[in-house]
Parts: sequence; C-alpha cells; structure tokens
Amino acid sequence: MTEWSVGDRVTPTVNTDHPEDPVGEVVMVTANGGVLVKFPGAGAEVYRPDELTAAPGDPLDE
Repeated sequence: MTEWSVGDRVTPTVNTDHPEDPVGEVVMVTANGGVLVKFPGAGAEVYRPDELTAAPGDPLDE
C-alpha cells in the first residue's frame, strides 16, 4: 500500500533512530506526497509513501 490517510497506523520499512518506538500515526500527507507520521515517543517524521507499511495488528494489515 502506498496511499495513506490521516489516522492510519504505520511502521517504517527503513531504519530509524527510534527502533523502540516503531508504530506511528499518519497526521498529514504533504503537498509534495510526503507522509507526516507522529510517533508517541520519537515525535513527527516525514516519509515517502513507499517507506511505510501498515502496522502489525492494524485492520489495513488483514
């Protein structure tokens, strides 16, 4: 899946500096196609859509 919506629970498929905080929530899709994801402990980061996957246990994953 490469189209994300606000509220989707996602996890990055690329290495991060916060492996202990892997699941975040999409808060915005930027005008240039980036996906702003907020992680509970690490804060917000921007990813390309193809750098994300549905978080385990998420309804999108089933």
